[in-house]
Amino acid sequence: MMKTIYVVQLFELRRKRLVPTTKVEARDENNARMRAERQIGSKPGAVVLAITLDTETGEVETTKLVARYGETPDDLDQMLGG
Repeated sequence: MMKTIYVVQLFELRRKRLVPTTKVEARDENNARMRAERQIGSKPGAVVLAITLDTETGEVETTKLVARYGETPDDLDQMLGG
């Protein structure tokens, strides 16, 4: 069975580079967007990802970038395979 989960990935600056830090699962897309927007005051950037996976095998089918907030890595699309 396929399931889509929404994840907020936060970024922070380390040695002048944006690196991923905390990942938080949200209950739906709107909740993920609200969480990301709230974090921009304390973190330089965040993204919302929609991850579709097979619940039986745990295999990720697709990862889609839903939204960007603040500063995010320039090569994020490449990192996601897009």
